[in-house]
Amino acid sequence: MTLDITKVKRPAPLKLTGFCDEVELPVKEAPSAGHGVITRLDSETLIFDSHSQGSFIVGVGLLFQIVGLIFLPYMTFVFVKMMFASTGEDGGSSGVFEWILDIFILLGGVGAICFASYIVYFGIFAPAPCPVIFNRRKGLIFGSHKGKPIALDWKKVKPFLLYSVNLSAGAQRQYYLTLVEREDSLPKGQKQKKGYGFVLSTGYSGWANCHAMWEFIRRYMEDKPESLPEVELSPAGGFEARMLDEGPYWEFHERQGLMADLRYRNGFPQFNHWISFMMVAFAPAFLMNVFRMLIRRRVKLPAEWLPVAISEPNPYQVRPAQPEDMAIRSKAARYIALWMTVCLGLGTLFWVWLVRLIAFR
Repeated sequence: MTLDITKVKRPAPLKLTGFCDEVELPVKEAPSAGHGVITRLDSETLIFDSHSQGSFIVGVGLLFQIVGLIFLPYMTFVFVKMMFASTGEDGGSSGVFEWILDIFILLGGVGAICFASYIVYFGIFAPAPCPVIFNRRKGLIFGSHKGKPIALDWKKVKPFLLYSVNLSAGAQRQYYLTLVEREDSLPKGQKQKKGYGFVLSTGYSGWANCHAMWEFIRRYMEDKPESLPEVELSPAGGFEARMLDEGPYWEFHERQGLMADLRYRNGFPQFNHWISFMMVAFAPAFLMNVFRMLIRRRVKLPAEWLPVAISEPNPYQVRPAQPEDMAIRSKAARYIALWMTVCLGLGTLFWVWLVRLIAFR
């Protein structure tokens, strides 16, 4: 049965200008799911989730925006009051340059408030991206962009790398694998400047990892099952998934190798001393991540886009979660929750003491 994907209104297209490169095909990297969590892989559907809710870097950014929202309105009000007070004192003799500078500073403050409000809304209250569904039989991809569902025709899809520059990490580039619908009406040789699509991966993967992720998806949609490596499936949802797959623990571990490491260590996660220090020192940012995990909902796809269950044998090399693996996941999740509670508790006490020392000395 043919599925009409045009019934659902599409979100705004992605802009492909600035820091953006089209992936040159074919790629040389071997297929790999990388940081992606795969909950289903068979001849019907690949369900791929690479958008976690517990990113430390995102938490730090949101924390700065919230601090800005707390202080910027007050600072803007004080500046406006001082501006009009100084005008009244000298009888309105302020020069044109002073007025232009005052207006520029005022508009900058209002713009900063609007920008911080948008970032906080988009990072906490707006729906999070849903897991991406690659329907091999229908040749369709179902995902979300800017809080709205979107469907793409696989035959029209092109991979792009969007990237940003992280100055705090020594001007290091962070790449995002993006799937965009090709625009066939463009003249030959002209680059595509926008297109309907969505960001598939987070920015913690280098360009080679993004290439390997694309090759994994391409082989699933186009090649034979034996062209893909063995994949370990992750159970969807629940307390264990939040601790292991959504964060913030996942950010410091390759998720496709997580279960193998936990089986080797009998369910005891490998805690890094430097990461533990970061959780204590940047406790407000990590608490922001926990808050996002608990309250942020995900985009809900239309019912007709969801995959159906199949009864035929699975030709792909998959390792489903075994009962003993579920016990290991549960054990590891409890350890991670305890570790986070201790680190964040110590960090919160430290920040309360620091604020009291600065504000009430």
